[in-house]
Amino acid sequence: MAATNAPRLTSYTVGRYAIPIILLILWEAVYLIVGRPAMASPLQSVSDLVTNFGAWLPDIGATLLALLISFVLATVVGVTMGFLIGLSRFWTQVLSPILVVLYSIPKVTLYPILLLLFGLTLQGRVAFSALHGVFPILIICMEATRAIPGIYLKVGDSYRMSFLQKARHILIPAIIPQLVVGLRTGFNLCFLGLILAEMFASYQGIGHALMRYVESNRPSAILGLILVIVFIAFFFTFLFLIWQERNELRIGKSGSEVL
Repeated sequence: MAATNAPRLTSYTVGRYAIPIILLILWEAVYLIVGRPAMASPLQSVSDLVTNFGAWLPDIGATLLALLISFVLATVVGVTMGFLIGLSRFWTQVLSPILVVLYSIPKVTLYPILLLLFGLTLQGRVAFSALHGVFPILIICMEATRAIPGIYLKVGDSYRMSFLQKARHILIPAIIPQLVVGLRTGFNLCFLGLILAEMFASYQGIGHALMRYVESNRPSAILGLILVIVFIAFFFTFLFLIWQERNELRIGKSGSEVL
């Protein structure tokens, strides 16, 4: 079985490394077609990134701090509410369609309200970012908890476990695989919401720096900052994917299915 999977794993790995190279070639091709001042080449963008990285660090640090706070907030609220709602069939049936509808509302329409509440502050950006990420975490956690087989709880009852013991040894381990997917989705949406907030209503952060360079028409700096955003998104998403794959392998999925 391992020998059968090896060629497929190799081809997957080659494919993963080939995609960034293809994207770089496409980027250079677009630059050659469009040219300056609308576009910058990969080399010019990387050069601008290296030159200005020190000056960008305060904005990058502000974005990472706000992202960390908003993701922790979305995770605590989403996991807690999703877990408690999922334990009750009644509340799951009542709240599930309402949460799905709320999730579908474009969050940018609510940003004026957050601006009135918090102004151009870190709290406002965190609230807007967390608003993007909390719903997928909550909904996925709720559905994962609701789907736990009843036999699991009966086993806990037969061992006379308390609720906290069942939560620790049965319920939480059972929802972890789906929860990791929800956390990954929630993180990506938190990051999206934060960049949007910084672009249109902030005096700091990567999004604010992007808009500053848009106004001064510096495509190489814009693309350099986009590379920073892509790196942050790829890095944390990669960590979530490793966590997700390990959980899926632990519960019995084969390597070929996961990869």
